[in-house]
Amino acid sequence: MTDVVVLERDLFFVAKIRETLKAAERGCQVVKTADDLAARLATEPRPAAALVHFGAAGVDWASAIRAAKAAGVPVLAYGSHVDIADQSAARAAGATRVIANSKLAGDLVGQIDATIARALDALAREDTEQ
Repeated sequence: MTDVVVLERDLFFVAKIRETLKAAERGCQVVKTADDLAARLATEPRPAAALVHFGAAGVDWASAIRAAKAAGVPVLAYGSHVDIADQSAARAAGATRVIANSKLAGDLVGQIDATIARALDALAREDTEQ
């Protein structure tokens, strides 16, 4: 089972994420703060990926992205397609991939798998360069 930690405060979106991941036999833990996400990353086994809602009001999502990256956990950041500044900030914080809400809602499991694959590819390239 692939466990995913999700930083999201929208209860309706949380329900959709949980339902989709459960149907795909994936584990899911939802957290509401960057500190909660960092605490989850400090436990074993670490999640296979982190989903972080960039631009979420009242959440230090950039800090959460940095914490996940520092822990070696791939980050799929998602949010409004018109929020270009926050998309750029999510990339700058170290998100593995940054996508619009509509892409996440349309193929959640595929997007998570693509994020994990991209992180693994990056690690493989680092190994061959050393």
